[in-house]
Amino acid sequence: MQPGEISGNHSLAHEHLHQNHDSGTNFTNRLLLNSQVHVPFHMLSPNKPCLSTKEETKEYQLSTVNDRRLRRIISNRESARRSRIRKKKQIEELQSQVDQLQTINHQLGQKLIHLLENKHRILEENAQLKKKVSTLHMVLDDLFSCLNNPEDITCNTSQQHRAEATNQSTLG
Repeated sequence: MQPGEISGNHSLAHEHLHQNHDSGTNFTNRLLLNSQVHVPFHMLSPNKPCLSTKEETKEYQLSTVNDRRLRRIISNRESARRSRIRKKKQIEELQSQVDQLQTINHQLGQKLIHLLENKHRILEENAQLKKKVSTLHMVLDDLFSCLNNPEDITCNTSQQHRAEATNQSTLG
């Protein structure tokens, strides 16, 4: 409803204005109670002639239709504006989430690279340790066999050779 308008039944307003020009305030009060159609204030003035012709009635109906149309257009524009604001806010929130997830993804990628490098280093170290264990087992086997056969001369020489090989592999 536009400023300067009150609601009321148009045909009721037309009849009443013809019957009684002096009771404008009483009529306005009753119109406000039984409102169905929008009537501008200037149309209810006792000094103004009543709506009497079909042309004036048609003009009033057209202005009422135009008023409703304009209110609907304004309402739709406001609704569209609110919708655009909501959509913009949602897009900003989604972009923020994308940025956070990309940061986390990058951090996890760096962590994966670091873990793979550590795995490679540990596997190499493990292979070297297995080699040393194998060599030490051979030396221990020779020592035990020499302890069981102390008179065997080949035992003494092979033991020396293996000890030297073990020292070289553990130092290298």
